[in-house]
Parts: sequence; structure tokens; C-alpha cells
Amino acid sequence: MRSMEELRDLVRQAVVETLRKKVPVLDGQRIGAELGAESIDRIDLTFRLEEAVGKALEDKILFAEPDPTVAELAERLGRMLGEKE
Repeated sequence: MRSMEELRDLVRQAVVETLRKKVPVLDGQRIGAELGAESIDRIDLTFRLEEAVGKALEDKILFAEPDPTVAELAERLGRMLGEKE
């Protein structure tokens, strides 16, 4: 079972790799508005997260509104995996 901090680390790493960011990604940054993820990036990010956790995820993890922050995405991931803080 992963802690929320581990999930946030996992999400930050997946975002950096997917969006090819050269600077650190912060928990409060919005995936689309601030980090620039487009639809194809969100699909790729979902695949990366699925690979990292070894489980298929619901499509809404990255497409549900509002545009999630990195921390909110980690919380969604935790809920989908049934993990607690």
C-alpha cells in the first residue's frame, strides 16, 4: 500500500516524463492550464500511471473536471486504488 506522499511522487514523476519538463513539477500546478497537458498527453499520462501501479484506471482520472492539480490527481489515484493517507 502506498502513502499519499508516494502517490504524489509517482504522479510528479509521470508528469515530468510525459510532458518532458526540465523544471520540477509542483503539487499545486494544474495538469492542463499550468503544465500544458493536452488530450493526447492526458492519455499518455494515464498509461504511465497504469503501468506504474499495475492496474487499469478509470478514464475519468485525467478527464474529469475541473482540471486537476498534481496533488488532486494523486488523491484521485489513491481513491481509485482504494488506498488511504
